[in-house]
Amino acid sequence: MSNSDSKKANDEPDTSLLKLEYLKPKYWGVWLFVSFLFVCSYLPFKAQWQVSRMLAFLAFHLAKSRRHVVQVNVDLCFSEKSDEQKATLVKQIFHENMQGYLDSGTAWFRDINAFRDRIEVRGKDILDRETADGKGVLLAGAHFSILDLAGALTSLVCDLNVTYRPLDNKLMNAVMMRGRMRFVEMAYHKKNMKGFISCMKRGGVLWYAPDQDYGRKHSAFSPFFGRTAATITGLTFLARAGKARIMPYSYHREGLTQKYVLEFYEPLPQTGVEEEDAANYNAWLEGVIRRYPAQYLWLHKRFKTQQNPQDANPYKLAAKRQR
Repeated sequence: MSNSDSKKANDEPDTSLLKLEYLKPKYWGVWLFVSFLFVCSYLPFKAQWQVSRMLAFLAFHLAKSRRHVVQVNVDLCFSEKSDEQKATLVKQIFHENMQGYLDSGTAWFRDINAFRDRIEVRGKDILDRETADGKGVLLAGAHFSILDLAGALTSLVCDLNVTYRPLDNKLMNAVMMRGRMRFVEMAYHKKNMKGFISCMKRGGVLWYAPDQDYGRKHSAFSPFFGRTAATITGLTFLARAGKARIMPYSYHREGLTQKYVLEFYEPLPQTGVEEEDAANYNAWLEGVIRRYPAQYLWLHKRFKTQQNPQDANPYKLAAKRQR
């Protein structure tokens, strides 16, 4: 398939910003936010860190419902920590995730080649070995705080294809995808399964993150931090259909610096059983999160869907107890 045919089949995202529609007042706030990200992307990291600290302070105190989600997640997953340690971790999570927004601006607007000497790549020999025979790789990532920046940095290491879920706001989605298309080979809409499979069958590397709770349909319930979590079953289906290997992949910032670690791991066993594949992925993910607990998207309701529908939603249950 030619590159043009591939893009047509993929329904390439609309990245045009030159539309009269985007001059309407309802988009003025988006333009202001994007301008803010653009300016921040050129600040020294120490200045960025202070800006994200301020944003985290505001979000922590104003976004009460989101703070509640983070607190419940921390209570559920880090029960061994003291109340003081949990409170500190919650604030760190807000800070890391606000910095993640600024990091997205860096990925979308800066020349990523300027960051080549700021990355440490671990396990590149594993990636080279597993792609040497022309088989595709399903790069099993996760929603760590430097997600967008990690995608840009990964493009310095290998040709990268990604999956994406469109944002509801058309202008914000166009800005995001315009930034991402600068460094990826191809971006596949989340529903474009044929595109996913074709990419891997051609020997491509496809980034995919199944660590979200999107409900009971298409989910397997597997252990995660001592609980049972709904995990997207796409790993099993896509690896089998695309004849690809499942390779875990993590990405983090080291300390309070603009140094980043990209790490490829040995492929996971491919059992062909959704629950077992999800369990293997979750076991790997939990181990990585415990090394960098604040650099994960704990703002997401990871345990929203219960294996037993009669069991209480922990986020609603905790809210009732606080009343």
